[in-house]
Amino acid sequence: MTQQHYSSAKWKEAAKAGFQVLPDLLLKKQCVLGLSATDLVVLMNITMHWWFDQRPFPRAAVIASRMGVERRTVQRSMKRLTELGLMRKEVENKGTKYERTVSDLTGLVDRLGALALSDPDYLARTNSKEQTGETTL
Repeated sequence: MTQQHYSSAKWKEAAKAGFQVLPDLLLKKQCVLGLSATDLVVLMNITMHWWFDQRPFPRAAVIASRMGVERRTVQRSMKRLTELGLMRKEVENKGTKYERTVSDLTGLVDRLGALALSDPDYLARTNSKEQTGETTL
């Protein structure tokens, strides 16, 4: 069963409205990463918009509306994510006259990758695959 079908079976109708893949380490290591509960929810809202090669660009007002908080709360959280080195804001122009500010999450990906190397679940999965000769993607 593919991941999408498994998720649809598990979450039923809610999955049809869309879902995202988040590494468990983001939740397990939120304290180590220095994330408050607000930071985590803001970050999850940002990653919701991260498709393929397109970097996410949700507006703070949209995230604030979803969370039921003030726009300034989301802006402070985004600033904090930047200060923590987990996110970087960049202005992007895709060959049009319009520019947009996007979020680069390379810092988050790199930090989680480093944390994975000592995570018991990661070690168990990678050792298991090495023993069975499976390759990882």
